[in-house]
Amino acid sequence: MAKMTPEKLAALQQHDKPAFDFNNPEISAFFERALPHGYTLETNGFAALPGFFQAPHRRDIDGNADVVMVGCPLDLGAIGLAGARHGPEAIRAASRHFGPINDAFGSIPFEQCSVIDYGDVEWSCTDLTTRVTNDIAQVFEAIGRQGCLSLSCGGEHTTTYGVLKGLATAYDDAFGLLHIDAHCDTMSTWGGDEINDGSVFRRAVLDGFIDPQRCIQIGIRGRAGFLWEFSHDVGITVITADEVHEKGCDYISDQCREVIGSDRSYLSLDIDSLDSSVMMGTTGPEPFGLTARQVRQLIHGARGLNLVGADLVELNPNRDPSGSCAHLAAALFFELLSVLTDIKGADATSGVTNW
Repeated sequence: MAKMTPEKLAALQQHDKPAFDFNNPEISAFFERALPHGYTLETNGFAALPGFFQAPHRRDIDGNADVVMVGCPLDLGAIGLAGARHGPEAIRAASRHFGPINDAFGSIPFEQCSVIDYGDVEWSCTDLTTRVTNDIAQVFEAIGRQGCLSLSCGGEHTTTYGVLKGLATAYDDAFGLLHIDAHCDTMSTWGGDEINDGSVFRRAVLDGFIDPQRCIQIGIRGRAGFLWEFSHDVGITVITADEVHEKGCDYISDQCREVIGSDRSYLSLDIDSLDSSVMMGTTGPEPFGLTARQVRQLIHGARGLNLVGADLVELNPNRDPSGSCAHLAAALFFELLSVLTDIKGADATSGVTNW
């Protein structure tokens, strides 16, 4: 093979640039702004910004935030092994592996609008009902009243009840629901707790936070199917995991938009929707479930919805010794963030104030 000519080598050397000098000006602008404040691509060691995806931490919720991420470390009502209370901590740590760019959208969430990490909800007592109906609800009511979109990280699925209560109070509205899960979570009282991990959406319907005619539950499967009669009785659309595999995510996303419509809606992702072969690190793992790519595609299909918020729940680090489940959960959490910033970025009024 002939030796490379000096002219060809010189032409190639013209493309040698500093590490953070990119052809895309949006990427260069992001790093120019974020690096001096401690943003880093390192995935271990000291973190100047230890929030979700290194977002700035701020507890005052005002008009200078567009999307507010919140941890809800709770598992008092979980039906299964305890440990989901450690989910937000594990996802924050794993989130350093993701961002700043969403490779599917080609977007940088922190350049689209102002994003903050509120931190975790503070508990006023040890009682499950008070934590869910007061502590969580008050935080998300404040977020909703400021017109911010919320992204909640659980914690058990019961936390979603508090989020929906707070947002429904703030907007004085009942929402449509895109719910991705192995279980419908519409059974009744369990262990004496009316609001629990398995009844969250039953209570949300009965208390007027969601409209069952505009609710769709995707990925449902497993031995607990007989517990979900309420979903069918009140008109919730239930789609099994088998149907997702047979009909495809594009078809299911079209059905979601048809059922939910253009009015306000909410997205709730329980990671036990994923097949237990890749997601044993959850409170109620189920086999024969969805793939990670399918869940990501279903999240992307929500871009056309009028979302007021979203959540990811039920990561259980106690069942995740390798950290692989937290890694995947953080990746999906970033997809949720990207959808919300894509929705909010179109009409963000606060301007980009990150860092």
